[in-house]
Amino acid sequence: MKAGRLTWAPWAPAVAGVAAALSAGCAPPSTDGGAQPAPSCAYVVEYDGRTYLGREETTVPVGRSLGPATRPACDDTPGDGDDGEGPVATTAYAVRGVDPAVAVAVAEDTGTHRLVVAESVEDLPPELRKLTGGS
Repeated sequence: MKAGRLTWAPWAPAVAGVAAALSAGCAPPSTDGGAQPAPSCAYVVEYDGRTYLGREETTVPVGRSLGPATRPACDDTPGDGDDGEGPVATTAYAVRGVDPAVAVAVAEDTGTHRLVVAESVEDLPPELRKLTGGS
């Protein structure tokens, strides 16, 4: 895989939308002191100094354990009387044939592994497109 070459992909606007939502965080309080509801927290994972965005794929060829990863805390409904979700510790795993700087898999409570792709990736490399059905 050549590093540094990023191209546009049809799914890029969706990833950009998720990234924009993530950079905005959860909804800020309204100016009248109440809280504005926000959409559900996105599936975000932090590993090795990178931020990864979750995908729907949970059947990926998992390789060796890479180490601890974290799903950051999120409160998608501020002011509702709870503190939202706290950070969730998980483990990052290599996805066979894919550079961990591009994507990793994280352990889910259900015993499966969810694919997460680095937010900096704009075009899935061919080896990852094969795993995701080309999307």
